[in-house]
Amino acid sequence: MPHPRVAVLILGFNHRATLEACIDSVLKQSRTPDLIRYIDNASTDDSVVFVQQQFPAISVQINKLNIGYAGGYKNALAEVFQQDFDAAILLNPDTLVDARWFETLVTAAFADDTVALAQPKIYLYDAVNQTKTNHINTFGNHIHFLGFGYCGRYNELDEPPIVTNQSIVDASGACLLVKKSHYQQLAGLDESFFAYLEDQDLNWQVQEQGFKILCVADSLAWHQYDFEKKNLANSLKFYLLERNRLTFLLKHFETKTLLLIAPAFCVMECGMLVDALLRGYFRAKLKSYWDFLKYIPHTLQSRKIIQDKRTQSDRELFAFLSPTIEFEAVDSPLLRLANRFLKWYYRCIKRWI
Repeated sequence: MPHPRVAVLILGFNHRATLEACIDSVLKQSRTPDLIRYIDNASTDDSVVFVQQQFPAISVQINKLNIGYAGGYKNALAEVFQQDFDAAILLNPDTLVDARWFETLVTAAFADDTVALAQPKIYLYDAVNQTKTNHINTFGNHIHFLGFGYCGRYNELDEPPIVTNQSIVDASGACLLVKKSHYQQLAGLDESFFAYLEDQDLNWQVQEQGFKILCVADSLAWHQYDFEKKNLANSLKFYLLERNRLTFLLKHFETKTLLLIAPAFCVMECGMLVDALLRGYFRAKLKSYWDFLKYIPHTLQSRKIIQDKRTQSDRELFAFLSPTIEFEAVDSPLLRLANRFLKWYYRCIKRWI
């Protein structure tokens, strides 16, 4: 496809502080996007007024309720794909992009018909000093066999820089190109996730269909990602991560796989319950169990759709899952001990998947 029509969608909720820099960087592209749309998720700050006044050429869509990343982008994708766009890029409002970001990302994604999703190289942005760094936010996320997701090569120095495109397991939702032709073959974004792991859920649907996911080396973005500021002591984030992780496992893994991972899952859950009690988010952990159980009927409906559509079995995909959790921001002696057990258990069950 020599000239695909691609929309850039920026979804925000009270992101007035970062919107100007984000939109400015999108407007300064070597190739102009076919549409730039700001979608507001019922912000209580002046985000909408600011965008309408400062960027009158930008399309603005206002949601009456905060329906999260999953719901906001699901509705937006449905609308732009009805308008004959060939792809859409989902862009966090706390990101900045290079002047050739759009052109290089789109060109690479459409050079290969089997690519369904693509992300740029995403670096960390130092918001305190207002500087771009060459420390990695993510060059593709990892998915653990118990459903945990984490940034690949987080905070590593990209030196010497990666210069070739790479196939990855899980593209980051911070900046995600979605091809219409492939997305329409999937169940799509699941609005019940609201936020966190909804991008992982979408990426794994792509893996189950046997499509490719690409990290484009020449396309650059910077993300104001602060794990310490948004750490697991944030009970809402922890609740959503845990509820959605359980939902992810039930939606995607075959029954045999669920049975095989059950012993390791139980051991890990016991450890997490103790940790949650010590850190003060025990109630959030219990709530994640309760709401996971409450929404099982919906999850089972989604599971049937996904299992009916998939072309790749768990046996074919299990090697894409990580046996350990290697994420600098949560490293601890206890996690390193757990990783030894998880690595051993992964090897034990891999032959039986």
